[in-house]
Amino acid sequence: MKLKLFIGIALIALAGPVQAGEPDANEIIRSLAPITYLPVHGGKPYRAIDLAVTFSSGSAVLTPEARQMLNQLGHALQSAQLRSSRFEVAGHTDASGSRQLNQALSDKRAKAVVRYLTKRFGIERSRLNAVGKGENELRDPLNPTARINRRVEIVNLTPVQPTEIRIKQAPSNKTANDVLLGK
Repeated sequence: MKLKLFIGIALIALAGPVQAGEPDANEIIRSLAPITYLPVHGGKPYRAIDLAVTFSSGSAVLTPEARQMLNQLGHALQSAQLRSSRFEVAGHTDASGSRQLNQALSDKRAKAVVRYLTKRFGIERSRLNAVGKGENELRDPLNPTARINRRVEIVNLTPVQPTEIRIKQAPSNKTANDVLLGK
């Protein structure tokens, strides 16, 4: 029993701390870095991350918490993995208020994020495309006024490249499994 308890505690200790809260620059890089994919089901994958960039209610002024999140994003966009990519900065609102107001507000918020990244981190303006989505793409459509709907989405616009799998032809005396297993 003591051995099982020791092994269980050791496994928990080796697993490391549980990550909670907002993503750091490395997590943002992993979410946005260009990838290759297998074109199996049609459609094209894209690399994106939703960030909790907060604003005062009805405002496009960045909060201190928003600046902290954007600092992580700015460092990520300067990284070698993302330096050559272009991004869409999409502002989203919840469904409280009129559609027109939400559209204009989401556009102003997306532009505020782009302005912050270009001024604070020197990110080239040509790499960032600000778009307001308003309340059109709710994250939680069953709860249209939920906080989770008020966000900024960063989408890597660099085309994702498909990859091919080349299958080795099995010699007549071997099965495909033998070839795959290296027999």
